[in-house]
Amino acid sequence: MLINNFNMNRELKIKYENAAKTPNEPIFAVKDVMSILKVSSHSSVQRIDNLGLIKVKRNSQNFRIYSYNDIVFLIKIQKLVKFSIPLMTIKTLIEFEKYKGRDPELYLNEIIEFYTKRIYSANRNKARKKK
Repeated sequence: MLINNFNMNRELKIKYENAAKTPNEPIFAVKDVMSILKVSSHSSVQRIDNLGLIKVKRNSQNFRIYSYNDIVFLIKIQKLVKFSIPLMTIKTLIEFEKYKGRDPELYLNEIIEFYTKRIYSANRNKARKKK
């Protein structure tokens, strides 16, 4: 999943694109993730780790380091939060899907698709009513 982030510096964009070749290798620092996700506080990224939504590895200095797959997962969570779904609700949904033996990422994709279509439809209907 390549993101179109024109604010991302060139080096980080190349690093992100190359990381897709080895998606499980942790190479991104919190600062990189903040730039990719366009968030201003590292605590917003760390909160997701502290809730247990994502298992982030740490380097020898005990700093969090993220893989390409971690970032893709964080992007999904960020989209759900933009749809006003609380992090605790997302955590509960993920745990429920794991309990049922299903892939939680597939479920998150379905929820994102549902809300995206719903918002698109609502905006389209508003535009029609204005005419």
